[in-house]
Amino acid sequence: MNRKIVKRAIGTLLIIGGSLFILSYFAREWVVEKKVAETTKNYSLLNRKELKINNEKDVAFKNEEIEDISIFTGLKSSLEDVSGNIVGKIVIPSLDIDLPLLKGTTNANLHAGATTMRDDQRPGEGNYPIAGHIMPNKRLLFGSLMDISNGAMVYITDKERVYEYQIYETELVPDTAMYMIEDKRARLEGSPIVSLMTCYYSSKSGKRFFATGRLVRNFPIEDIDKFLSVEVKGELE
Repeated sequence: MNRKIVKRAIGTLLIIGGSLFILSYFAREWVVEKKVAETTKNYSLLNRKELKINNEKDVAFKNEEIEDISIFTGLKSSLEDVSGNIVGKIVIPSLDIDLPLLKGTTNANLHAGATTMRDDQRPGEGNYPIAGHIMPNKRLLFGSLMDISNGAMVYITDKERVYEYQIYETELVPDTAMYMIEDKRARLEGSPIVSLMTCYYSSKSGKRFFATGRLVRNFPIEDIDKFLSVEVKGELE
């Protein structure tokens, strides 16, 4: 009898534990999706002058404190107001990536969109590194970044200009390879570049995935009709 009770109790605990794990998985996605939607709405309410002011602020870059997304980090980050860190938007049509761009690699910012990685970076100049969290759901954040192909187009806007890059290289590097976000890479390439980075499945893997693109052109956002399709134009506005 006692053995039956113990087995039944263990079975019940396993079911409860499994259910909680599944619920936490979907809850984590819901929290991230809600935060990105909120930040995207806040981006739409900001004008180019306000985005420029945000980009001139001193913001912490806490790379060493970054954690993988969990329900706990998600709930904590959902309570933080990051609207003052919004500096633009990044769109990658081939991957259906359409995210607000925030200044500073912090846990809160990474739950809300993609982030800049250096305080002195400027779009269209040198190396413009951008980080985003990997997610099991490829619709969220940089969940689909590792599917990117050479030739893919990347668009960044600060509501003043549009910067168009084309991916030419992807690579896997150690998480200590800080040279990947330095301007020296752009000088060696002979062109301004964008460096898109995400963890290789987990921050604990010790590896980072990078997709690098050359600047093709940049133009005033008022001229967007001259250069881009209706679909891409709609995502950037």
